[in-house]
Amino acid sequence: MNETTKMNAKGFSLIEVIAVLVIMGILAVGLSVGLIKGVEQYLFASEANAISQKAQIAMARIKKELTAITAVDSISGNQIRYTRPYSPPSCQNSNGCIYIIQKSGSEILLTSIQPDGGAESQVLIDNVAAAYPAGVFLTFRDFSVPEAAWNVETDDTINYLAKIKVVLLLTYGSGNTIQFDATINPRQGSKLNAPKLTN
Repeated sequence: MNETTKMNAKGFSLIEVIAVLVIMGILAVGLSVGLIKGVEQYLFASEANAISQKAQIAMARIKKELTAITAVDSISGNQIRYTRPYSPPSCQNSNGCIYIIQKSGSEILLTSIQPDGGAESQVLIDNVAAAYPAGVFLTFRDFSVPEAAWNVETDDTINYLAKIKVVLLLTYGSGNTIQFDATINPRQGSKLNAPKLTN
């Protein structure tokens, strides 16, 4: 190699290489933070979607159960004990079957009371919030006085049970909650239990 070739050969200085590495490092950190946030949002959305699907399935089952009730034995803000008519395959007894829907801890359970006194429970949904803002997940309304509470002890007939409101408050992620509501109008009885029209 001659002297002129050595003088014309250009390269990167150490400072230029360090500057490029620092800039690439800053860009890499920015991109990785953005990527991590995007993945977190995707996981959050998919978990909320899964919770929503579970809630819809549980609410559909609760609606099906409570729409066809023929008698109510006891109620509270976190439980209803009721009778449903004969409807195979779930109810094979010609006199109807007794069920209980209740909030137990972080689960909503559907319990079937067997003729021999035994009970079979199944979880309708889990991840239920421990504390509800109103303290209850079930409310019952009277037909004769639309906003009055229906009471199984004083209202001697199921005909006056106009509607049942169900509230599911579910937890997901790091303490987030999501609420699902449904109003059920039982069909049994001599009164039409549809909501009244206002003039």
